[in-house]
Amino acid sequence: MNEKRKNERVFKSIKCEVTSDSFTFSSTVDVSPGGLFIATPEPPAEKTKVSLLMYLENGSHAEVEAVVKWTRDEEPDGTKAGMGVEFIDAPDDVMEAVLSVQ
Repeated sequence: MNEKRKNERVFKSIKCEVTSDSFTFSSTVDVSPGGLFIATPEPPAEKTKVSLLMYLENGSHAEVEAVVKWTRDEEPDGTKAGMGVEFIDAPDDVMEAVLSVQ
C-alpha cells in the first residue's frame, strides 16, 4: 500500500468502540494525529462516518468522530483485517490524550 499519511503513526493498542449503523468493539493498531487503524473483521464501507469511543489509561475515555478512508481484509501473512479512519475535527486535548497512551 502506498504511504499517503500526512502524520507519523505510533504503534499502540487502545480498546475502542466503533458505532455507525452497527456496533463493534475492537482495538487500534496504530495511531497518528490525523487518524488510526482499527482492527476489526467486518469494517464499515469506505466513506462511512463512525463514532469512536476510545478507552484510555486510568479509566478515562475519548470520543471522536471519524470517516472510514480505506478497508482491508485479513491477509495470509497474518496482517489484520480492519479500517483506516481519519478524524473529523478532533480537539487537540483529545488527540494529546490518545497519543500519550503507553
